[in-house]
Amino acid sequence: MKNRLILVMLLLSHFAYTQVLVNEVNINELKDVKYIQLLATQKGFSTKIVISVDYGQPRKLFKSQRIKGLEGKNKAFNSVIDALNFMEKNGWAYVNSYVATESGSNEYHYLLKRKEEKKK
Repeated sequence: MKNRLILVMLLLSHFAYTQVLVNEVNINELKDVKYIQLLATQKGFSTKIVISVDYGQPRKLFKSQRIKGLEGKNKAFNSVIDALNFMEKNGWAYVNSYVATESGSNEYHYLLKRKEEKKK
C-alpha cells in the first residue's frame, strides 16, 4: 500500500508540472504557441502574486486569464520567482521583462519562450 501511495504521489507531482491551464486550455500542448507573456500583480490583502497569461488567445469578458491549479482554482504564487520557476519546470524560458504603468499602478510583464526540444 505504501508503495502505491508513493507511486501515485510521484505521478501527481509529474502531472502538476506538465500542465499550465488557462481557461481550461493546457498551453503546454499548443504547438503553435512559441511565446507567452506573464502579467504579475499583487493579490489583494495578501502576500501572494497573481499571474495572468497572454498566449495570443482572444480575450473574453469576465473570463480570467489566470493559471489554474489541478483542482480548478486560480493558482497563487509566493513571488514572481515562484511563478518563473513553475513556468521553467513546464518548459518555458525567461526572455525579457518590463514595467508598464496603468492607471497609476505598476504592472510587471515577463516574456517567456518555449524551450527548444532536444533533437535526437
